[in-house]
Amino acid sequence: MVWWTRPVKREMHMTLSIARAVVLFAGVSLAACSDPVDQRAEGPALAAAATTTISWDPKSAMKQIVRTKGCDSWTPTWAPDGNLYTAYGDCRPRNAPQKLGMGFGRLSGSTGYGITFTPVATGDPLDWDDAVAGAGVEALGDGPASEKAAGMLNVGGRLWYWIRNIAPGAGTGVRLKFSDDYSSANPQFTWVSWGLPEIGYASFVQYRKGYAGGPLRYVYAVIPMRSGATGSVSNSAYDLIPAFGLIRGSRSDLTLQANWKYFCGSSTTPAWCASPSAAKPILFQSGMMFTARAGMSWNKPLGKFMLSLVYDPTPATTDDSPRFDGGLRVFLAPTPWGPWETVFTSEGTWPGGTSTTTCGSTGWGAGERADIPTKYISSDGKTFYLFSSGGDCLSIARGVLQTP
Repeated sequence: MVWWTRPVKREMHMTLSIARAVVLFAGVSLAACSDPVDQRAEGPALAAAATTTISWDPKSAMKQIVRTKGCDSWTPTWAPDGNLYTAYGDCRPRNAPQKLGMGFGRLSGSTGYGITFTPVATGDPLDWDDAVAGAGVEALGDGPASEKAAGMLNVGGRLWYWIRNIAPGAGTGVRLKFSDDYSSANPQFTWVSWGLPEIGYASFVQYRKGYAGGPLRYVYAVIPMRSGATGSVSNSAYDLIPAFGLIRGSRSDLTLQANWKYFCGSSTTPAWCASPSAAKPILFQSGMMFTARAGMSWNKPLGKFMLSLVYDPTPATTDDSPRFDGGLRVFLAPTPWGPWETVFTSEGTWPGGTSTTTCGSTGWGAGERADIPTKYISSDGKTFYLFSSGGDCLSIARGVLQTP
């Protein structure tokens, strides 16, 4: 990333916020353009849970993974073979001849703190810039100068990959690429024939192994919005924003653009529309400056979705980076569209202080994005592991949900 690069801030204590319900944009559903409801995921919102907070491991127990120094843009998804597959960006992995703006790899390990990372060459193994015109997902270039990862999902035996920065040099737009041999030594990817220039980032909502427990008919992805106003979808992966929306794709054929719709309802009455001009936020927090890169996962034992967002604790300062200085908020909700309960918010940089020597002894912020892989959620749903690019490498922190 080229955003935010300033001297390390002093470590700040991880503090738990008083949990509070987030007020959503009170949109009225557009019944005329709503799709049939998948009741497995689109029933009425449940009553709010008891006040919940998160207890984190001390920073000394958190892990930063070897051979990931300088890497960000992690997008883990749990595949049927038991591994997590992910993108990475802006680093030079083992065996690569140069720094890559975007690449592909595998995360293996039976525990959240026992992860190993293996980069995997895709497409033409001798071409490290074949994402645009070839069958690979490697690209060269920093920041908006190259294609970058946005979201990844394994469903129906196929790996789907939202790639951003589709407009050359502008850092805008997303487009899907997919692979049927993602677990091979040299996976091949195929573009769909269309893109979404109005969206800057699309992060798939994660369910369990190979999409187990997910809706039978749909997949979802979180998208950035510039405000709480209808139609305010952001086409940038780099602008800080106060709100997020959803898109939904029909599993019958995710390669058809007509099968993708925008959330245009409310937390109690979900609805879906074809035009981004009708899109409504699932979450709006006035005055907040979140990165555009959300992570959302289904916590099956709890029956809740977990939304992890990185924010800028000092928005007036423009020369810092969320990897080194970002703050963290975590939310819970009964559906992907809310209503959202805040269960953790850091007071400034999280976890703060200096990263490990594995990560280069940089500042340790929340990363430009944070995810909670469902593979490592405990059987009671209370213990989980947060993956991020904090400190500019793959950083992992264990959290425990606590309810009085």
